[in-house]
Amino acid sequence: MERNRILQLALEELKQRKAGIDADIEAIQAELTGTDSAVPQTVVVPSAGTRRGRKRTPAERRAQGQRMREIWKKRKAAAAKPAAPAKEPVAVGTQVRTMTDALKKTISLKMKEAWKKRKAAAKKAQA
Repeated sequence: MERNRILQLALEELKQRKAGIDADIEAIQAELTGTDSAVPQTVVVPSAGTRRGRKRTPAERRAQGQRMREIWKKRKAAAAKPAAPAKEPVAVGTQVRTMTDALKKTISLKMKEAWKKRKAAAKKAQA
């Protein structure tokens, strides 16, 4: 009970301090802007339909369009050029070996057998 009363008194004191600080802030802002704080300031917000910025003439838009078409043409030409084929590193004294389909099949079967054995061993260890 006593604790609540102390907290209420502290809260009231802080609110009074805040009100004083808010008044000081308003007075300083009024001095800076040169307006009276009693008169509310209105903020002008442009509506969504208003156009901001500089308007361009049709000739300026055509010129900008032509410049952009030139830029796009250059980019397209650069992208269309075939890139130089990447050179494969060549090691001295080695030859490239390829796997035949039969060899791939053999390796696949051997791997499947090895996994079956591992799985069976794991099952046996659990039991």
